[in-house]
Amino acid sequence: MFDTFDRTGGAEFPFPKIVVFRALCEAVKGIRGMTLESRDEMTSRVELKTGVSAFSWGEKISVTVTSSGPDAAIISVGSGAKTIFGSATAHGKNKQNVSEIINHTSAILQKYGVQWKTDLGLQAPPTALSGTSPSIADELAKLAALRDQGVLTPAEFEDQKQRILAQ
Repeated sequence: MFDTFDRTGGAEFPFPKIVVFRALCEAVKGIRGMTLESRDEMTSRVELKTGVSAFSWGEKISVTVTSSGPDAAIISVGSGAKTIFGSATAHGKNKQNVSEIINHTSAILQKYGVQWKTDLGLQAPPTALSGTSPSIADELAKLAALRDQGVLTPAEFEDQKQRILAQ
């Protein structure tokens, strides 16, 4: 009489596994109707459940984050809905839940991913990424090239040169 209707989904994100797992944990807090059953940082896995509806006894959702390189990780979501009248009555809710988990995680990563990478020491702060500042000679050479190309007038070149020399 009971039917289990399983859905799976996944996505790769351009962040280290630890950052993606953090985003996943934040994301599931904001998804209505889902409850965090367990969280295992060692295995980068969370177990979620959804409530009972008129057509379903709820779902058990497992989400795992695996590394796919130093700066990439994959989220794998598996959702199994127990239904009373067969899988057709799930109305795609478990497929929707898989999509919601991936989409919410993506939104969290877009908002906080770079900052969390920096906070965890996995990336240098943005100011340090640019390397050393260009030397005065380099800046003057660029200005001279712009003057020679006709982009800057001789007067604009002199103004910019004085600004650089005054630093």
